[in-house]
Amino acid sequence: MLSTTEIRILDLLPREPNENEQARIRCQTRVLPISSDLDYETVSYVWGDRSNTSLIEVDGNNVAITNNLEAALRRIRLSETRTLWVDQICINQEDDEEKANQIPLMRQLYSNTKQCLIWFGELRSDIQLSDAKAALDVIHFLNDNDEDSPVDISVSYSSISEQTLPNTMKAFGSIALQENSWWHRIWTLQEAILPSKACVLWGPLSISWEVVLRAGQNWVSQPAPQMLWPYIDVVNGLFSQTNGLLFSKRRHEQPLHTAYRWGFRRATNPLDKVYGVLGLFPSGTLPRSECCNYQLQPASVLAMFTADLIEHSRSLHPMALRNLSGLPESTPNIPSWAYDFAVSVNQNKLTVDGDSAAWYLINVYYTYRACGNMEVDWKSFRFDPDFNSLTLSGFMVDETAVIGTKPQGDSPDTINVSIQSAINYINDWYRTAEEFYQGREYPQDFTSPENWSDSFWRALLGDLILDSEFASERDARQEDITLAKEFVRTGQRNEVCYSIFGNMCYRTMFITKTGLLGFGANHMSVGDQVWVLDGGNVPFILRPSSGNPVPDSHYLIGPSYVHGIMENEAATETHKSKSICLI
Repeated sequence: MLSTTEIRILDLLPREPNENEQARIRCQTRVLPISSDLDYETVSYVWGDRSNTSLIEVDGNNVAITNNLEAALRRIRLSETRTLWVDQICINQEDDEEKANQIPLMRQLYSNTKQCLIWFGELRSDIQLSDAKAALDVIHFLNDNDEDSPVDISVSYSSISEQTLPNTMKAFGSIALQENSWWHRIWTLQEAILPSKACVLWGPLSISWEVVLRAGQNWVSQPAPQMLWPYIDVVNGLFSQTNGLLFSKRRHEQPLHTAYRWGFRRATNPLDKVYGVLGLFPSGTLPRSECCNYQLQPASVLAMFTADLIEHSRSLHPMALRNLSGLPESTPNIPSWAYDFAVSVNQNKLTVDGDSAAWYLINVYYTYRACGNMEVDWKSFRFDPDFNSLTLSGFMVDETAVIGTKPQGDSPDTINVSIQSAINYINDWYRTAEEFYQGREYPQDFTSPENWSDSFWRALLGDLILDSEFASERDARQEDITLAKEFVRTGQRNEVCYSIFGNMCYRTMFITKTGLLGFGANHMSVGDQVWVLDGGNVPFILRPSSGNPVPDSHYLIGPSYVHGIMENEAATETHKSKSICLI
C-alpha cells in the first residue's frame, strides 16, 4: 500500500518493432517519493462504463481497465517509453486506505506534472474526421480572432464554409458540455486547473489547451462571426466551461464558490464530490473533510464539508444556498443545515421565462445585514459528528401564519414558469396578503413608514435591483415599485424583472403572525419560525424538532427575505440570542 508520501508512476512501453497499432498495451510501474524530481504526464479522462473493460499488461500481469482509458493509452503510446500518472492504475482502487493516503497528494501531483493530457474520447461514429478537424479549426479561428488582429473565418480557414458548417458544429457540440461527459466529472476540475500546461486529445486529433482557453476568452470579448450566430448555444456549451475553469484558476476561487459553481459535476461515489475538490486548496483549508475517510456515510462527509465551509468563509452563507433535506433526490439522512453538494441537479429550483437565476443566492446574500454587527459566535459554534448537528446562536423573530401559493413549472415535464404564470402567482400572492391585512395595520414591532402593499412589492423585489447576472446594482426605489406593477399589468419585461424572477425561482410568499411579509423556501410550512442567527446576513426559516434526542433542536428550511428586518431592525431588548442546535 502506498504511504502518504509516495506515488505510483506508470511507464507506458512502446510497441515492439514487429507489432501494429492494435498491439496490447504494456506498462510497468514504479513507486517513488512524491518529492522526487521526475518528469511525468497526467491523464485526465472519464472512466466510462466500468463493466466494459479491456485487459492490459501491467508489470507482467493482466489488469482490467475501462475501455475509454485503454483507448486513451493506445492513442498516447509513443515509439519510446512515456511516463504517466493515471489514477485507475496508479492508485489501488480496491484499497480505501490507499485512496485516502493519495488524495492529499493530488494538489502537488497535478501542479508538478509536465503536462496534463485531456482525453475527450474517440470520435463518435456519426462524426467524420474532416468535420472534427473543422471543429478544431473553429477553435483555432476564435483563438486568432482577437481585438488586435481580427480575421475572416471563411478566408482564413478553408475547412469552414456555410455548406459544411452544420456537420462541423455537430462535431463541435460532441466535445462540449451538453454531449461530452468529461465536463461532468468532478475529478477533472483539479486535473484541468492545477497543471501549468495541458493538451486536448480527441481521437487522432489534438489541440493545445491554451488555444482552447484563449478562444473562449475571445468568444466573450469579441463580436461573434455572423456565420456562427445560429450555433451560439453550441459554442457556449464549450466556452462557458473553459471560461469558468480559467476564472477559478486565475482568481484562486474560494471553496464555497467552487462548490457552488461546479456542483453540477458528478462522481460515482458521492464522497468523491467532496474529496475530488480538496486538491484545489492548500492543505488545512477544509480540515474535517481532509480526513478522506471512505468508511463514512455521505451525509456525514457533507456535514463536515459544510462546517468547514462555514468556518473557512467565516459566515453562514453556506447554509443559505441549497437546502434539500428530505426532498426526492436528497442525500439520505443529510442534516437539514448541510449543503447537499452530492446532488448534481438543483431539484428545488425553477426558471422564470427561461431565466435560471443561477447565481442569485450567491450574489444577493451580502447585500443584507439582518444580524447587524453580530458575528457568528465562534465560541458556541460547534459541529457534533456523532449527531451531525450544528450548534450556533440567534433569536426567533416570529412564526409563519400564511404561506402563499408555491410556484411550480407550467407543466409536469418542465421547471419553467412562463411570464403569464409568474403574473398569476404575483396576483394570487397579492390577494392572499390583502385578505390577511384586511383591517390590520403594519406591525408596530419594527420601525417602518410603509403600508403592507409597499412591503409586498419591495419584498417581491428583495428590495434590490439586479443586473442580468442577478447581482445587485442598487437598492430598490419607489419608481421600481411602479415598474413592478407595470410588469404585472402589461406582461412586458422591464428592468425590475431580474429581481422578481430571481426571487421567484427559489421562494414563495409568506406572512408571519405579527404581519411581517417575506419570501422563503418553497418547502416551508405554516408554523415554521423566522430566526435571525448571529452572523447571518439574511433571516433563516427554522422548524422546531420534536422527539429528537438533541435538546432545543431545529431543522433548517432555508434562507429568506423578510421585509422590515433585513438591516438589524429585529434586534431589540426582547430579542436576545440563545444557543440552538440545527439537525
